[in-house]
Amino acid sequence: MKKSLTFLMALTALLASTIVRGQDVEFPSSCYETFNEDGAWCWFSDPRAVYFKGQHERSYIGSVSKEGDITIGYFDHQTQEKVHQVVFPKLQRDDHTNPSLLFLPDGRLMVFFTKHNGGLYYTRTKKPEDITAWEEVQVLDMGRMLCYSNPVLLTEENNRIYVFFRGGYDWKPSFVTSENLGDSWSEPQVLVGKPGASTHNRPYTKVVSDGEKRIWFAFTDGHPRNEPLNSIYTMYYEGGNLYQVDGTVLGTMDALPIDQNKVMKAYDALETTVRSWIWDVALDDQGYPVIVYTRLNEETEHHYFYGRWTGSEWKSYHLAKAGQDFPRKEWGKGNRNPEPHYSGGLILDHQNPNVVYLSKPVNDVFEIFKYQTNDGGQTWAQTPVTAKSKQDNVRPYAVRNVPVGNDPLVLWMENNMYEHYSNYDATIKMDVLQPDLSGMMEKHAVKQVMKKVADWQVQTPLRHNLADWTNGAMYTGMVEWAKMADDDSYFEWLKNIGNKMSWNHMVRQNPMGRYHADDYCVGQMYVELYRHYGDEKMIKPMMDYLNLMLAHPSENSLEFRWAKDYWPTERWAWCDALFMAPPVWVKMANVTGNKKYLKFFHTEFKATTDYLFDEEEQLYFRDSNYFDKKEENGEKMFWGRGNGWVLGGLSNILKELPADYKHREYYEDIFVKMAGKIVALQDEKGYWHASMLDPGSYPNPETSSSAFFVYGLAWGINNGYLDKEKYLPAVEKGWKALVDAVWPDGKLGWVQPIGENPKDVTAEMTEVYGVGAFLLAGSEVYKLSN
Repeated sequence: MKKSLTFLMALTALLASTIVRGQDVEFPSSCYETFNEDGAWCWFSDPRAVYFKGQHERSYIGSVSKEGDITIGYFDHQTQEKVHQVVFPKLQRDDHTNPSLLFLPDGRLMVFFTKHNGGLYYTRTKKPEDITAWEEVQVLDMGRMLCYSNPVLLTEENNRIYVFFRGGYDWKPSFVTSENLGDSWSEPQVLVGKPGASTHNRPYTKVVSDGEKRIWFAFTDGHPRNEPLNSIYTMYYEGGNLYQVDGTVLGTMDALPIDQNKVMKAYDALETTVRSWIWDVALDDQGYPVIVYTRLNEETEHHYFYGRWTGSEWKSYHLAKAGQDFPRKEWGKGNRNPEPHYSGGLILDHQNPNVVYLSKPVNDVFEIFKYQTNDGGQTWAQTPVTAKSKQDNVRPYAVRNVPVGNDPLVLWMENNMYEHYSNYDATIKMDVLQPDLSGMMEKHAVKQVMKKVADWQVQTPLRHNLADWTNGAMYTGMVEWAKMADDDSYFEWLKNIGNKMSWNHMVRQNPMGRYHADDYCVGQMYVELYRHYGDEKMIKPMMDYLNLMLAHPSENSLEFRWAKDYWPTERWAWCDALFMAPPVWVKMANVTGNKKYLKFFHTEFKATTDYLFDEEEQLYFRDSNYFDKKEENGEKMFWGRGNGWVLGGLSNILKELPADYKHREYYEDIFVKMAGKIVALQDEKGYWHASMLDPGSYPNPETSSSAFFVYGLAWGINNGYLDKEKYLPAVEKGWKALVDAVWPDGKLGWVQPIGENPKDVTAEMTEVYGVGAFLLAGSEVYKLSN
């Protein structure tokens, strides 16, 4: 047995204070802490997670890996430490094998698990609260049909242990007992069954106990696949007898099995003609049972229900539509999904059974919700735990015995892939948000947040054409991060993208779009990869493209008007273009030695600046359509990101221009002028806004412009163009603001969507060019950091 993972999360990480967390936003599953990168479970072996406080205060959690490793771990509530231990490797590739947990009176942990049809395995820790050392795993061979495990310890029966399971000889609910804390076991006994029923009839059972003297059972007629009118029954054990829910004696433990036909139903499918399946049973403050279950109107129409015993009758209430089964596979016409009854799942909070956690689909992705009732189940308030997730979140489980106010309260499976109970790839998540990232200008902190943002982007499918300007802007930042990263994986990711595009620019079908600056922004990345790998194929198509422009330059005006026979984008007629295209020309001049590229670049850049740069405001109009436009406050309309494009573009140009270039001072002068204006427009929190001169109309932060401005200002300080004493406070404040806008999973929020003018922004909005700007900013902030 081997410790597979140990790490410490800072306690301050749980004190969320960023601008993202401070908003009324809902978090996707990816924003929550992963307890186990490789873990899954079914819902008929419980408890899966138990809180225990002794010398330590921890929640212990069991799961099974995609390869069948039986894993036990803990989350320490005081240190935030997470530890995982494989108790039994490669038992079986099947989520039915997940372990159940039982704490012994001395603080040792005992775990039970079974194959999906096989023996009952069990072991104990050698020391209290120490999952690193275990006794040898034992197995009880009690028939090939045995499955699931549900242990209970009754203190008023001298700590007798009961373990309930699906019987190995006839599929019926069965159990064994131990009088000596698991040193030896009784022969198995069948608990309940229908006289004369086939061995293929298999009731499914859920178990809960008060831990002292009473054990409750909720069980079905069988599997809903085989039982078109699958009902749910409840009974309890106490003091050697079995009782109906109303306290009427059913029989004794000396006369087993109990006749299931005589047990009262909590849900009667004969009355509704709708089959069901049990999911959980818990006890309310009076010791009465509460159940949650599904009704399966059709195999594609699942519904969640909540039932509770009032003391005289069962009351059931509809909770939510549950959609259909969650396993995903393209099932052929005659290839029916073998598990159409696998709902997303629901569970009771055993500390407060007025609370239910459930999984239901939202836009075809299963999300986790918390439902709470204050009137016994008649009405419900729902709160999303996860929202807008990219992957299914299923089979929630509320940690047993955890005190109110402690996290995690609920765990769930996040599916990378789930095709079948024997073919899955899932992680166990918990309702603890990933820690805040530090906005301090310290090298380790800057690099940490850059990696988080870069990794989020790498793991997120790109929505636009790979050669589109949006991605081109992102690549410029990703290249700078790749130079800083501890391995070559980011360069390899970028190279793979370049190979997919055959190292070409984006080609538009309309010939009037032939010189569009947006379409070759990607060339900035190609040059940097050529510098890294030395492969000329990476710049050859771009060289041919630039040579075409040199040979056939556009004679369009810079007026930004669109007509059937005219596209204004043949030249750099809008300020964004000054980021997209000019750095490509300068970079290519450097790596090819072709000075004609510099001449073309300067002629076009100067023409655009003469046309769009407002000497009074020291800012660029987006294009000629904005010369006369005013904001609501009467100020001229200058777009935040548009000017961010320019300052970022100037930084990239000045990085590349030869020191003795005759026009270099021209670009330095514009850069310094813009920086002086921009620094004066930063708000008190460190952000800039979608509108440069009317932040009151656009009060929300806008991170793509803010990131470009932080990048430019930091670059200016690092290269001696800007006074450090004057500009560093703006960079420090701006960087902290940018980090505050990063979601716990690394998504950068508050990015204005694609557009040409100021627009409202929300915390959920992101785009690839914002990520590129953020990584550019980080690359220069890192150099300024301690």
